[in-house]
Amino acid sequence: MEGRILKISSMILLITVISSAVVLGQFSMIHKREMKREQMSGLQMLAYYTSQAEETGDISLRHQLRLELPEGMEAGDIIVENNYVTQNIMIRIPDVEKDYFVEHPLLGRSNHINDLYMENGRIEITMDAVYEPQIKVNKGIMYLDFVRPQEIYDKVVVIDAGHGGSAPGAIKQGIMEKDINLSIVQELKALLDENDRNIGVYYTRTEDVNPTFVQRAQLGGKADANLFISVHSNSTVDGQMSIYSGTEVMYDELKSEEGLSGRHLAQICLEEATAAMGSKNNGVTHGNSIFVIRNCEVPVALIEVGFMTNQEELNKLTSKEYQKKAAQGIYNAILRALEEGY
Repeated sequence: MEGRILKISSMILLITVISSAVVLGQFSMIHKREMKREQMSGLQMLAYYTSQAEETGDISLRHQLRLELPEGMEAGDIIVENNYVTQNIMIRIPDVEKDYFVEHPLLGRSNHINDLYMENGRIEITMDAVYEPQIKVNKGIMYLDFVRPQEIYDKVVVIDAGHGGSAPGAIKQGIMEKDINLSIVQELKALLDENDRNIGVYYTRTEDVNPTFVQRAQLGGKADANLFISVHSNSTVDGQMSIYSGTEVMYDELKSEEGLSGRHLAQICLEEATAAMGSKNNGVTHGNSIFVIRNCEVPVALIEVGFMTNQEELNKLTSKEYQKKAAQGIYNAILRALEEGY
């Protein structure tokens, strides 16, 4: 009798041990999967969850990205910020829990996405070029597509306000070049905003910040722009006040000067700017030594509007009226260049 009880007890113990091992094994596998997911990058998580969904046949990926939204959320509730200079797109899903993207994973294709970060309702996407995000919401699902500027606009232009932030440029009598450049570009933006032609305009800056030289130079190529114009104010080499005045435009002399070249664009900018401002024409000059000019992938012209080291011209450069004239000249140059085929 005791032997029989002992035998039964041994069997129960064996079953318990086996069951525990199975449970522990399953727990270990789940834990390992969780650990693996935690160690994944955003792009790896996108690929992982998309693969899982495709295997179960749960989705049909007609759009580039898709995400299940909280109940009742509409497209207008989603916050989208697009930083063209860094090619960074920020999408915020308000009022969601910390682990929302684990329970409701982002699905889709990672074509043209260089980096992806998701946390606390924030999706941060770094693209390989400039894209315009397009969001649609249907039956509680957000669909996100990325469209190139040339698919939206007939022409694309990049405008660069020289210097900015901690890089003031030339400083004369307490006046900083970065502020003059930005004021002219803001006047130019007002003109371009009112234009009814289908022109896409991307700015390296519209406030007092200082994008890197690389970020400025690459924006033309990243946006697949038709032309790039950089706005600056000139000064003498030694920075001393002098009689030198006038407008000049720089271009990359090491690139072809035939056809719709940087040199021809520079000539257009020079003619239109001096005509609008009534300033002295100092001609077009070599600019390959300038990083932004040398490294821009599209036709580029850098306009030195006037000399801060000439008292009369400095007074003009700081006046709103003259800044409007400068902006008008650049605006005329852009329209003329595009009409000529840029």
